[in-house]
Amino acid sequence: MKKSLVLSALFSLWLTPVWAEDTADKKETIITMEPILVEDTQIVEPAKSRLIISERSKGPVSDGGDLLTTIPGISSARMGGHGVDPVIRGQTHNRLNILLDGAYVHGGCPNRMDPPSSYGSSETFDEVEVIKGSQTVQQGGGGSGGTVLFKRNTERFSEGEWYRGRVGGGYRGNADGRGGFADLAVGNSLGYLRIIGNYDNSGHYEDGDGHSVRSAYEMATGNVLLGWTPDNETRVEFGYEATDTDDVYYAGAGMDSPYTQNDVYRLKFNRGLSFGAVQKVSGRISYSDIKHRMDNYSLRTPPMANMHMKAPSISDTLSGRLDFEAVHGDFLTNFGIDYQSNKRDAIRFRGNSPTTVSTSQSFLWPDVRLQAIGLYGESEWIMSDDRRMKFGLRYDHVRATADKAYRTPADTLGMVAKLSASGLYTIYYGRSSTSEIENNIGGMVRFEQDYLQGKGTFYTTLSRSVRTADATERYMASNNNSKESSRWVGNPFIDPEKHHQIEIGTRFKTKSWGFDSSVYYNRISDFILRTRDHGASAAGNNATIYRNVSAYLIGSEMSLNRYWTDHLVSGVSLAYVYGENLSEDRPLAQIPPLEVSVTTDYKKSNWSVGGKVIMVNNQSRVDDDKRTGSGLDARKTPGFAVTELYGSYTFDRGASIKFGVDNLFDKTYAKHLNLSNAFDADQVQVNEPGRSIWVTMDITF
Repeated sequence: MKKSLVLSALFSLWLTPVWAEDTADKKETIITMEPILVEDTQIVEPAKSRLIISERSKGPVSDGGDLLTTIPGISSARMGGHGVDPVIRGQTHNRLNILLDGAYVHGGCPNRMDPPSSYGSSETFDEVEVIKGSQTVQQGGGGSGGTVLFKRNTERFSEGEWYRGRVGGGYRGNADGRGGFADLAVGNSLGYLRIIGNYDNSGHYEDGDGHSVRSAYEMATGNVLLGWTPDNETRVEFGYEATDTDDVYYAGAGMDSPYTQNDVYRLKFNRGLSFGAVQKVSGRISYSDIKHRMDNYSLRTPPMANMHMKAPSISDTLSGRLDFEAVHGDFLTNFGIDYQSNKRDAIRFRGNSPTTVSTSQSFLWPDVRLQAIGLYGESEWIMSDDRRMKFGLRYDHVRATADKAYRTPADTLGMVAKLSASGLYTIYYGRSSTSEIENNIGGMVRFEQDYLQGKGTFYTTLSRSVRTADATERYMASNNNSKESSRWVGNPFIDPEKHHQIEIGTRFKTKSWGFDSSVYYNRISDFILRTRDHGASAAGNNATIYRNVSAYLIGSEMSLNRYWTDHLVSGVSLAYVYGENLSEDRPLAQIPPLEVSVTTDYKKSNWSVGGKVIMVNNQSRVDDDKRTGSGLDARKTPGFAVTELYGSYTFDRGASIKFGVDNLFDKTYAKHLNLSNAFDADQVQVNEPGRSIWVTMDITF
């Protein structure tokens, strides 16, 4: 009751000036500084960057996660050719808020074969916005590592215009990967119909030693957008998107995925207003329906005849937001409410042949439901022409349930008992629960000061963000037929993570130089650690479990450009993060090592050439022993350096060709970050592709 009164008071104080002042003149943030272009990415303001898809100079990518790794400072974990899992500032999974055209799309695989970014087929979006760290409270709870927004921006048709489009395709030599896309729109000033299609097909790629890596996949995406635009202040858009991903091979898992199907329905609107200080109202609602299957016999041979296994699963997500924008004096405020409900259900079956895989072995996700309703407010105070302050507050009410936790699997093969989810929770945590509730409060304050007559900006951010456990961390219930140590069990009682961060940074751009840098410290209470049961429970059998620990992350990012002439530019970027498990006095697992990239680009009006060298340090700070620690790191990973060359030429009438070669010297290497096996939770590191020659062509009209 006391917490509710405090929250009511805070939001009342926040909104009082909004309703009290009727401000006719809208005073917005004064931004005099040009964006800094770092490789393909525009740094538009502190800790925020934007990638325009049509302006990319790099080659074809397999999915949104693969696309994000082309942005400096973003790393990834690889399981195969598709489903690349992005990592920002040492954080991944739902420590990142990833929205696809305003929709939350939570993957359907308990082992993250299909992270949300895997549904971000790059050519079906117009731009990607990346906000690193906790810089906003408007895009949902959590997001301590950052927020990634895949956007479709359909401009209103002007008078006399009735069509526009872009079509193209590409080829990647290593893996014989090929794809094509079409983006077509017709309409007038009152509305539009936009249809987008994309198709990709790739075989297994080879690493630098010429070894084939299981990585083939086939993916098709279709979108229909129907919009109503009666004036410049009003827009209503309905969208439908269908994605089919078939025959996906994974080198880093004991299973492959014969199919994944995703249907997304979206409704978005915005309307300009003159209601007191309120200038605009916008809203969105979306529904994502995922059907996923992984098995060990459709695309590979099972290890034993009696171990044919499959795990069909679903993930349905309903999300929405209602946002108001208000201007009152020197304040620009956004406030609103958002909602998210995700249902996940996954059962693993076993059989003696492909036609008899019907005996339940584990209720992996026992009908798990996570619901969150949030209230937020965020204001920017324009203190002067060169000084700004932003502050935000949000509250989230979270409810988690597992309705099949008491169902017992029917499988009797092996000496290890196959238990219900509730039975597994009781063994490893001493009790069971099928319903938990959280009330989480987060917020942020950021101060910005311009200098050098608007050519530079200094900023500092203080923030608190709270991340609730996902379905796997809270309710995973994976049995094993032969070893108790290969069980994988979520913790229903896990506390939410609390991230308290401070970040300091600066950026400036002159005729000769461009510079952007930041340092940050993130103190984490109740970090949700995936680890092993080393006698913590009565079982003490080294199963994979979850518990809370204290931890911190400290890191830095920097980009420096030297503009030699109007056409020639060189750049260097680096990213480093250091993670420590304070409770156990050991390194946090799955932390990417120091990465430095050096680029040189020469651009004329209709052609360009460039090169990039990526240098990654070795990672010796690992937690790789599952007998004493988490064992989440596969090994100490050696460093590597790879070289990329690329170029482009633009023809008349909107046609262009881009070409290049990745991993020019055919190096054999693997990134430090890895994912786990679907059966026994052991970690598997997958080599990156060897030399790959690529070409893309497109035409815009």
